[in-house]
Parts: sequence; C-alpha cells; structure tokens
Amino acid sequence: MSRVPALFRAFPRLSERVSWLALGQFPTPVESHPAVGELDELWIKRDDLSGAAYGGNKVRKLEFLLAEAKAARATRLCTVGGYGSHHVLATALYGKQLGFEVDAAVFPQPITAHVREVVKVDLALGAHLYPARSRLSLPLAIAKVRRLGGFWIAPGGSSVRGSLGYVDGALELVEQIERGELPPPDVIYVALGSCGTVAGLFAGLRGRLRTEIRAVRVVDRLVCNRTVLNRLTAATLKFIGAPSRAQLTDESPTIAIDHRFFGRAYGRPTAEGDEAVADAAKMGIRLETTYTGKAFAALVVDAKSGRLKGKRVLFWNTFSSVDLTSLAEQADLPNWLPLQ
Repeated sequence: MSRVPALFRAFPRLSERVSWLALGQFPTPVESHPAVGELDELWIKRDDLSGAAYGGNKVRKLEFLLAEAKAARATRLCTVGGYGSHHVLATALYGKQLGFEVDAAVFPQPITAHVREVVKVDLALGAHLYPARSRLSLPLAIAKVRRLGGFWIAPGGSSVRGSLGYVDGALELVEQIERGELPPPDVIYVALGSCGTVAGLFAGLRGRLRTEIRAVRVVDRLVCNRTVLNRLTAATLKFIGAPSRAQLTDESPTIAIDHRFFGRAYGRPTAEGDEAVADAAKMGIRLETTYTGKAFAALVVDAKSGRLKGKRVLFWNTFSSVDLTSLAEQADLPNWLPLQ
C-alpha cells in the first residue's frame, strides 16, 4: 500500500493543492534508551533512518520541495549552504535521482574531515558547487546560481513548503504516541538551524500535544532568531489552515530557543558537542559536531544538572546514519577547498 502522509490525513484539503513525492522511509522509529543524568526517560526519534540512500531531516522537506519543482516543470535546482551542508548533499542526491541538475552556492565553515567528505560526495553526485570565498561574497555566488534559472530552494529547505515535511513529522509522532509506541514527551530537543524543522514541528503539534520544544541554536543569530522562527511558523500555520487560538485546547507546545551551545562560529566544534557525539556513539547513535552534537549536548548538560529531573525527554535526531564513504571516494577534493 502506498504511503499517505499524516499531513494529508489531518488536513485532507491540502492534498488537493500540495504536490508530494514519496522519497523517504516513514514513519521513522522511536527508541527508548538508558537515561542520562537525572531525567526519567530518554527516547530518540530516528530521523537518521529517514532514507535508504540518505537520511536526516532534509528528506521530509524534499518530499514537498522536489514535488513542487516537478510540478513547475523545472529541470534544475539551485540552493545555498555551507561547504559541508547536509541540505546541499541531500538536494544533490535526491535531485539526481529525479533527473535534476543541481547548482549550489556554498560558503566557508571550519574544515573538518566530515566537511571534506560531504564536498566530495556532492561532486560525486554531479552537483555544481559555486564557492564563496567569504560570507561577504556569498550574495555574488547566490546570484550566479540563480542566473542559471533553476528552481530555488531556500537555505536548509526552510520555506513554508519545506516546513510541511515537519508538520507531517509532528503528526507522525502524535500517531505513534496514540498507537502506544512511546508516551507523550515532556520535552523535545532538536537542533535549530534554518528554522524549518522547528516551525513544522510546532505547527503539527499545535492543538495536539503539550510539550516543550527545546530548539538548540546551531547557526548565527542573524539568520536564526525568534523573529525568523515566528514568521515561518505563522506562515506555515496559515498555509495549512490550522485552527485559530480560540478553537484550540491547551494541548499545544511551547518553544524555548537555547543559545548556549552554538560556540564561536557556525560549524566550529565545541568541547560539549564532541563529548555528546561520543556519548551518543556509545548508545549506537551517530551524530555530528555542527548540528546534532550540539543539540544532544544541551540535553546531556541539562540532564546532569538536574534540570530534567522527573521529565520524559525525546531527542529528535536530524542527522543521517547512512555511510557515504564509498561515494566520497569517487571524487577528489576541489582546489578551492582550504586544507584547514
């Protein structure tokens, strides 16, 4: 039986005006893990298993974004991200599967082994990368890729259409709770980057689940802040035709933005993040140091401090657990990528 998104079950009229493609493997599992610190229960939402070819949070967004590109009869996609952007990688991989050419402006970030691997995978997939030498020259790189005439995908896939992927993810979680696969979480920890994942989660859980979404900021405040998040959330709620405040019960989430674990720059590893990645690895969970490691670090620190005592916590893993080493070996590093 073909999959019907939870989004369309909750908002049937959306299926008449929203294009969608089945790219991923959903629902993703929820797992109980040994608790850390003083929290009572730890659950993990395994969106790292969202796709056989490549998982993580971008797959949910691309199911709606690439469908929209197909509906627009586009043949090229254009987007932007850091040198090691998982969004660019996922767009390159799923875009190639659907026959799109992919152009991406990419900007500098600290060069780690993981970043080098991501760049090589992008090139192996045939993506055309247009590097900006600095953040100041990024607008010129973006202008270059947009002149190529491709279908524009916002950074991180975080537009209203992209956010629909996490409205669907939130509704999927509610269905899993209703089936008894996990109890309702008191707190959900998730990385906050381009805001689309958190905006979608809030919109999908609104009126259905009383929980705190602890959004751990992992990018610069200039592009990731309460104003940006509120605007995208409001636009997503309006688009899906969500009930007004007066029609809602008290079963709605709150969002707390956690700024403590960003570090000194985007993509720069932190001691807490490195330790959290190692802690997760002992649990059989693969994380990285830019997004999910910092989000899990917030959870671990709060658990050990007693802040989560008596709480049931869900960590939403937005990384991909698929090993792409063999694909990376098919390409060489470009000469524009700094050695460190």
